[in-house]
Amino acid sequence: EMVIGVIWSPQIDTATYDAIKERVMQAAVDRGSRFHAAGESPSGWRIIEVWDSREGLEAFIRDSLEPAVQEVSGGQAPPMEEPEVFEVYFEAAP
Repeated sequence: EMVIGVIWSPQIDTATYDAIKERVMQAAVDRGSRFHAAGESPSGWRIIEVWDSREGLEAFIRDSLEPAVQEVSGGQAPPMEEPEVFEVYFEAAP
């Protein structure tokens, strides 16, 4: 399977990020997330991830992330934007 990189640019604030993260991080690891970094840039939040496979990412979005976003927002969240996904050519860790 192909390792993929994912870049999210969600329209959220810190409290929303924390509430969603609390609900989904273990599911992400279980589905094949191997790296997660998040922070606020001048143009908004950015989340950068590396996943074992696109299938694992898609299952995580469907089964864990989308339900958590709806729960945290009280069903008021707009449709999630598609993240930018790319094949990882090179990966290094200390």
